[in-house]
Amino acid sequence: MPNAKKAQVGLLGLMIELYDIWPDIKVNMTQFGQELVKTLSPFADVEFPGVCNTREQVDAAVAGFEASGKDLIMVVCLTYAPSHIALPALLHTRLPILIFNTQEMYAVTQDTRSADTTKNHGMHGVQDLANVLLRAGREFHLVTGHYRDPRTLEQITEWCDAARLSRFMHHLRIGLIGYPMEGMGDFGIDETAFLAQIGVQVSHIAMKELAQKAQAAPAEAIARQMAFDRQHFQIQEGITAAEHEASSRLEWALREMLQARGMHGFASHFLAVGEDGWLDTLPFLASAKLLGEGYGFGGEGDVTSAAAGAMMAELTGAANFTEMFSMDFAGNAALMMHMGEGNWRMARQDEPIRLLRSTLGLVSVRVDPLLLAFSLQPGDATLVSLTTLANGRLKFVVAEGRVLDFPYVSDLGRPHYKFQPNGDLSDFLTRFSLEGGSHHQALSYGHWASTVEKIARLLEIDCARVS
Repeated sequence: MPNAKKAQVGLLGLMIELYDIWPDIKVNMTQFGQELVKTLSPFADVEFPGVCNTREQVDAAVAGFEASGKDLIMVVCLTYAPSHIALPALLHTRLPILIFNTQEMYAVTQDTRSADTTKNHGMHGVQDLANVLLRAGREFHLVTGHYRDPRTLEQITEWCDAARLSRFMHHLRIGLIGYPMEGMGDFGIDETAFLAQIGVQVSHIAMKELAQKAQAAPAEAIARQMAFDRQHFQIQEGITAAEHEASSRLEWALREMLQARGMHGFASHFLAVGEDGWLDTLPFLASAKLLGEGYGFGGEGDVTSAAAGAMMAELTGAANFTEMFSMDFAGNAALMMHMGEGNWRMARQDEPIRLLRSTLGLVSVRVDPLLLAFSLQPGDATLVSLTTLANGRLKFVVAEGRVLDFPYVSDLGRPHYKFQPNGDLSDFLTRFSLEGGSHHQALSYGHWASTVEKIARLLEIDCARVS
């Protein structure tokens, strides 16, 4: 599922003031800057305020980028530019900096003229700027290559996506229903550290308030939801209208609360729901449908996996909450499954999506919970775990592989699929655990490990790639 969202980028195009003695050069460099804007437009909305060749112009441009909420400053030495005109502004801005070491000219040949080299010698301006930023202790990132080269543009795209997602994470809000499951320590998180390190805020959702909202849900809204389910899902024989309505009311109430409080995902713990007694049922159907709308989710009160899911949904357009359940040594894959939560929008397209009554029976609620059961569509995929290190620092563990062509198994009765890592299963699982990957993950289609590594760089946390 492609994602149409673009990074907001400020293009800082630099040139030495000395070259103003040749007016045509600034005109040419302005045109080159505009060409860069056009080239980057498929994945970034780029603002180019014009060529900057004085400290005052750079200061004004960077201040404008900050005021307009840019995700990233991309610095291009359009021709040579002395580093000191840019150092003060770049040293003090909080926006991430990407130096794009490129030029308009692709090849140096026997036909190359001196005027061509004058317009294409930003390379040593990059070396000048990189040196002074390093000496000043200012973090920056750098990509070198021709601006039309697909491999170069792939790297630029990843940095733009990473900058957009880094900004997104700093404003991420996750709701928590109940509490994290006791004894499951791998996703335990200090909420203050979560907020301080990457900006994720955890907000507690009171079950009494949620239950009252569910009871007060407008009849016409619940009727529309139930009609949607009948149209899109194969409903198990014997499920009553009352059972369906209870899950639909909880779905409606959760969606309303998430929207009203500006949340990007939620986590819930089934035992807490049973102990509390306010909710009529468990939010299995709600989680499946909200995952399909781009929200993150975490089972057993796991806010870290809800945050990872929200991040991957924002990056890729769709993400699934998942867990490695059983090893399939014969197929060099892991069976992925949980209690009853999964993104139905990622289900196989050649099989019906079943709306079933949960049969796990692990918690007593007034109305049996309903869930959506399916296997996932085959395809290349990326698996992400957001976990914590010994010193309390957050960390991504990321792997690429594929969702295998594995049809629905009726006795499993919940979302499931097989994930095959790149390489040997045993080696992958060993490395995953040695890196501290938690037992809950987010999964999205496509190759995103390199981008996740860059997101980690910008968030200033560790990242381990294990496949």
